Amino acid sequence: MTSPRNSTEPSEERDIVADLRAENLALRSELAEIRAALDASAANAECTKAMQIAVEREAADRRKERAEHTARLDALIRSSSEVRYEINADWSALGTLSGGGFIPDTEAVNANWLEEYIPEEHQERVREEIRRAIAAKDTYNIEHKVNRVDGSVGWALSRAVPLFDEDGEIKSWMGAASDISDRKNAEQLQQVLNDELTHRMKNIFSMVQAIASQTLRGASSLEEGRAAISARLAALARAQDVLTGETLAKADIRHVITAAMVPHEEKAEQLHLNGPRMILNSQQALGMTLAIHELSTNAIKYGALSNEQGSVAVTWRYDGGSFTFDWVEAGGPPVDKPSRRGFGSRLIEQIVPSYFDGEAHLGYDPEGLRFRLTGKTLA
Repeated sequence: MTSPRNSTEPSEERDIVADLRAENLALRSELAEIRAALDASAANAECTKAMQIAVEREAADRRKERAEHTARLDALIRSSSEVRYEINADWSALGTLSGGGFIPDTEAVNANWLEEYIPEEHQERVREEIRRAIAAKDTYNIEHKVNRVDGSVGWALSRAVPLFDEDGEIKSWMGAASDISDRKNAEQLQQVLNDELTHRMKNIFSMVQAIASQTLRGASSLEEGRAAISARLAALARAQDVLTGETLAKADIRHVITAAMVPHEEKAEQLHLNGPRMILNSQQALGMTLAIHELSTNAIKYGALSNEQGSVAVTWRYDGGSFTFDWVEAGGPPVDKPSRRGFGSRLIEQIVPSYFDGEAHLGYDPEGLRFRLTGKTLA
């Protein structure tokens, strides 16, 4: 007869084996999941590492590219003498400034930039444009004088654009400036020339009017008056040629005398000039031309240039602020003082000296006519 204990042992063992097998399968499944998770984690780590490497490489490339672009921009700006700068929102402190060899560079924040870079006469002009640009949130754009790196004063065209934050408020300004000194100097010179031309035209019109009215009043006939006016206007035209050939506003006295004597070139050997280089202003050049014209015309008709033996010594000097001009004739026919003084005499004794702030005198010596003009040059 079989014992009860012996009859249950195989069933219990089978249950234990089944449990162990189930547990083993569960462990294997968990191990597989752990291994899968570990594999996924390793893959993610590799992926993350690869992504980090790619991002770092891209960032390095971008930094290198930006550095290259910045270097090119700097080279371009410096090669064109362009000034570039950065300044804070209210323009109270200048950040960095690259002067391009035009104005001094600065790396440190500078709160006194306006006084250091802008001459006092243009500081308020700059302030007004700053106020306008800030209020309008618009481009700052102005031409103004500037203290250059060599210590001189020049001109700059300065433009700056506002940079905004996420709320639309100005956070800073980026600007650039160009050296326009040559253009401004040319404009100023042109204005001076225009003013000089206007002034000279008024003088010429007044002189022409005086020549025409006075010549016709003293002429014995209309034909004589016409010829005299024509000759005097031609002398004025020659003076204009001399001035135009030099600086419009000034001319050398020797050039003026030589041009005035052009109609009498055949008498050049009888004319002796002696004097230093001296500059006359435009009015003095015109007056001197008329004086030489009157004196030479009289000498050709009645004086030392009316024959082959006569001569004229023309001398001038400038000493201690005093100018002296002499016209001395010799070797011509005997000179008699005229009983009647014409417009030519009044012109060289009264009108011409006024241009030199001086006086003049005609001397009728028997040996030859003498003319002396004293005064000062105003060129």
